[in-house]
Amino acid sequence: MATYKKSQALYALWRTLSNPALSGACERPPAIFGRRFDKLVSVNIPLLPEERVGQAGQDNHFTPDQVFLMAVALTIMDSGLGLGATGFFIYHARESLKGRYRAIMENPPSPLPEYERDDKRVYLLFQNCDIQEFYPAINPKEVEGWVGTGIPPLIINPVYAEGLDGLKDKMATYLQGGNHNHVLVIELAKMASVLTNNLKQAPVAKRGRHK
Repeated sequence: MATYKKSQALYALWRTLSNPALSGACERPPAIFGRRFDKLVSVNIPLLPEERVGQAGQDNHFTPDQVFLMAVALTIMDSGLGLGATGFFIYHARESLKGRYRAIMENPPSPLPEYERDDKRVYLLFQNCDIQEFYPAINPKEVEGWVGTGIPPLIINPVYAEGLDGLKDKMATYLQGGNHNHVLVIELAKMASVLTNNLKQAPVAKRGRHK
């Protein structure tokens, strides 16, 4: 599997997720975006501690499915979840998401913004509870993958839906009762295809820039 440097991952993520008008004016990601990348790495996205190089003078390299984890994490943060909650979710969902990425790329949608007859969209759905008094009793010390302070987030009912019809079917039974009345929906397949295409085109930055 191909691997990419941090500079290439940043380039592809920026080109995939940023507003096209902004990316046209600023092809390379701004410094603040690079710092956001580093903060995600600090909560083990996309690399677990044992996957990092850990040696001075050597850079981490990222596989496409690891960069995809970063894209999902940035999208979740853009929806309003904090760094700790995002890291916690990716920790538990990482192998599932990586497997879903590989499945998508076996028959991906076009990376171009064009109509496609076949519906290849894949959606990730989950519910995030942010009001802690609604939580059940939680002992933070017993929660695997939580590296923040205080009570870990309550993220429930993560599922995938394939195509618009699949999304409708999931939504028909997903929202039930007064306490299951909202859901975050993220489309994965088109994002994965565009991201992979941008990775393949990503230039390698010279030494000293986004190592």
